[in-house]
Amino acid sequence: MQFEYSDHDRDPELAPGAGPQPPQPPPPPGPQRPRMVPVQGPSTRPIAAYVLLAIIVGIYLLGQIVPLQPVIVKGYLANSAEDWLFIQGAKLNEFIIRDREVYRLLTAMFLHGGLMHLFFNGYALYVIGTNVERVYGHARFLLVYFLGGLTGSLFSLLFSSYASVGASGAIFALFGAELVFVYRHRDLFGRAAYRQLQNMIFLLALNILIGLSPGSRIDNWGHIGGFLAGVGLSWLIGPSFRLSLADGRPWSAVELAAPGTPLPALELVDDNPLQKRLFVPFAYAAVYVLILGVVLQRG
Repeated sequence: MQFEYSDHDRDPELAPGAGPQPPQPPPPPGPQRPRMVPVQGPSTRPIAAYVLLAIIVGIYLLGQIVPLQPVIVKGYLANSAEDWLFIQGAKLNEFIIRDREVYRLLTAMFLHGGLMHLFFNGYALYVIGTNVERVYGHARFLLVYFLGGLTGSLFSLLFSSYASVGASGAIFALFGAELVFVYRHRDLFGRAAYRQLQNMIFLLALNILIGLSPGSRIDNWGHIGGFLAGVGLSWLIGPSFRLSLADGRPWSAVELAAPGTPLPALELVDDNPLQKRLFVPFAYAAVYVLILGVVLQRG
């Protein structure tokens, strides 16, 4: 990771060939010149993201290669294994509400409606998911992914009557997690953070607009629900790093050092470890189940 640190050069050299000069008052301090300081931060190997990617790709391939004779499933004609998976696992409101098949809110996250759908979600999981898991760790990554994806499915159930499949809700939750991470650590990342935040907000708005375009088959409510869940969960359980000296002294000790002196070894300390916030995912899950119960009760 690279962070900005300001230093001053208070020792201007005399111009070449200049003779002795009478004492001059010290010049006013010049503008700070930020420099990038490498700091070794926590970096978890993104195993969970790769496993999830392998699962969704494997399920898609099963739907393509497993032979299946046409069969009627739950009143629908399945001409292929892909159709059978869709009928059995998609977010279909009638089966969730009427038949209480709430598992569909989860299984829909592992199904995709075509190769391009799989490619875009898989690529996003590979890029965004691995980045998030590296700084969030396995546990927080999985909590954001699954609770965010389930929230996206619930939003889709509440506000959209169309069938829906895909990991997009979970991926938008990861997108929200990355946005929160960059915003929370904007002072550490310096100017690069603001550029990244602008790019992320632009991409978010663009995806929402594409979903609102006429003829779009994108489940915008699933995206919105996943994103909101990702932002909320990440704000509560996400890492909150601060710079500290490896020898235990506070970061402010560096600012008191003489300008131009080499920086001591730095490290990142997480002030918001998951152990302090374990109640959050349990409370979130309880509220989720309560809302889902009310929805099912009202039919």
